[in-house]
Amino acid sequence: MVKVSGEIELIVLDKNGKVIKQFSKPMDSFVKNFMYYIYFADPWYWVATDKNGNSVTFNPPSNGDDYFYNAYILAGEGEDNFGIIVGNSDASFNVAQYWLQSQIMHGTSSGQLEYGATSVAEYGDDYKTWQRAFDNSSGADVVVKEIGIAVKVNRYEGGSIVPYYILLARDVITSTTVPNGGRLIVKYKFKINP
Repeated sequence: MVKVSGEIELIVLDKNGKVIKQFSKPMDSFVKNFMYYIYFADPWYWVATDKNGNSVTFNPPSNGDDYFYNAYILAGEGEDNFGIIVGNSDASFNVAQYWLQSQIMHGTSSGQLEYGATSVAEYGDDYKTWQRAFDNSSGADVVVKEIGIAVKVNRYEGGSIVPYYILLARDVITSTTVPNGGRLIVKYKFKINP
């Protein structure tokens, strides 16, 4: 039997780059979108709920229109619609959730964090780790209570490529304060047959 597991790691740095908090925990947060993605190989289509709560069907290319064109997880700097994302809600996890409950947006205003690029930190034949840094230039502490990982999925629609943002996982974490001038680093590590 093939098993899939995950681990998350959070590292908080102060304004001088000193580690002031670091912890890891098993990831227990795949949402329904992830399970339905796995089903994609069975009925040959994927029905997902996007960040706005809309149901979207991705068909194989052979079906003509509305087909799955490609997908990305490596979000660039400032992009807060996909990649690793963070929020400040401690609402309980529910497998039917399709986005963070209260996302912290990219920026330097009150309550915001600057999103760095989501990148591959390490990988091997049976694992891959993605990471992202979030800098706090808001002028005050920012508290993070939830994290997630989302993909940008492009669908071919009538001659155009249309992006949809789909959440794959959401974790409620111990309340974590990112001090003004500090940095939060979030890592998601996926592994098969742990």
